[in-house]
Amino acid sequence: MPFLISGNLDKIDNSALIKFQKNFGIILSKNQFTKQQYYLIQNSIIYHHDYIQRMTSMSKESLFGFLFILSQFGDVIQSESPQNFIKFNDNPYIIEWKRGCFMIPYEILDYFSIEKVFKEQNYLFALLPLLPLKEKKSWIKWLSIDFKGEYEKDLDRELYRALRILQKPYEGKTLIQEKEFSLHSLWKPGTNRIMDWYYKGLTSFYYSLHELSLIETDPFLRHVIEVIKSGKFMLKKDTEKYRERYDYKLVATIEGSSIQFRESIFKYETEKNEDSEFLFHNI
Repeated sequence: MPFLISGNLDKIDNSALIKFQKNFGIILSKNQFTKQQYYLIQNSIIYHHDYIQRMTSMSKESLFGFLFILSQFGDVIQSESPQNFIKFNDNPYIIEWKRGCFMIPYEILDYFSIEKVFKEQNYLFALLPLLPLKEKKSWIKWLSIDFKGEYEKDLDRELYRALRILQKPYEGKTLIQEKEFSLHSLWKPGTNRIMDWYYKGLTSFYYSLHELSLIETDPFLRHVIEVIKSGKFMLKKDTEKYRERYDYKLVATIEGSSIQFRESIFKYETEKNEDSEFLFHNI
């Protein structure tokens, strides 16, 4: 998974860190607080880099590489990726933090997640922040993850990490042909007691799906529930029906529709972060 540059300067090759600082016109130091580093990077991205202009001026190869790494949950290893999709040299948002290892740091993914284009295209990293907190808490509990973080962005990142692992065995495939569908097309109001709890606002969606997964016997519906659990399809507000009570639909995520190529696991990905200094309240 990608990681924050903030607080992790020692993980990044010095030449890559210098290049990143030059690209964004900032100076990062281990003497700075982690939160200070985060805001330095965020502010530079917001005020000095027009990503739309950069995307449109990229070569075709570089643009494909950028979209590829986004589909791979924000990081790839050169030796484990299709060679025609790893042209990253002129993209300031991608950092080769270790030889042959490329990522879009979380500071930049956080910035991209608020941009309309990534929400509309249904990138998982952009949809997670839109999900109500109660839904994310129900989802992480369904995944049997003992999350102890204090802040919502930490929860988003923990989900993002776990969903990549769950999605990998699917190789981007599913039995569901539609790119989006309403909940009512599978569970009509009044026909399923557990889903009716959600429709009436008594429970969260992911809690209801968790309960349903314990008793559902239909093979196709069990498959639907599992791909929702893995984040291949995700709950999204239907803006066309915002005045109605049932204003959510399920959409196929870009990451969930893509084969995940990386096989290697880095040590930091298996370690629990016990650092309480990194306080992202209201970010």
